[in-house]
Amino acid sequence: MNYPSVYTSEAIRDAENLVSTLYDAAADLGVMVRIVDDDDWVHGESMGVCKHRNLYDLQPVVEAKVPANQADLAVTLIHEYAHALLHFDVDDECERSKREVEAEAVAYIVGRYVGLDTSGSAFYLSTWQEDDTNTIQDQLDRISQTAEEIIKVVDECEPRGRQKTAL
Repeated sequence: MNYPSVYTSEAIRDAENLVSTLYDAAADLGVMVRIVDDDDWVHGESMGVCKHRNLYDLQPVVEAKVPANQADLAVTLIHEYAHALLHFDVDDECERSKREVEAEAVAYIVGRYVGLDTSGSAFYLSTWQEDDTNTIQDQLDRISQTAEEIIKVVDECEPRGRQKTAL
């Protein structure tokens, strides 16, 4: 599951603390995280990937390329966490665009909730125009449930006193 390389974000709040919180949330979400230097990155232009569960501890493995800023890393991690929760066992290439839309929609919702500018997600979500109503409703249900799960865990991992941003 690749995260688009054209996405950039600007933090409305301290993204460095958010990245730390997202690292803490990974264990509670059952995800292993690796940040990879540019020289060691083998996934082309993507900023992040979610690999199938590894054989050692049966956790999804999220890899993110060292980004230009912490806000980009935060959005990439959220997007890949959504893949880990929604799609870790799916490898159907025909369904890839729908998986990307679901993960990006979760990243958009969670990113806005935690105070990131996620307006760059619009190009991903535009693919919904080609889906029928039932497909969109199924995706919305899955997206809402996944965003809720990530938000709950992030809130539990983050120190008290953070200001919430309206969606």
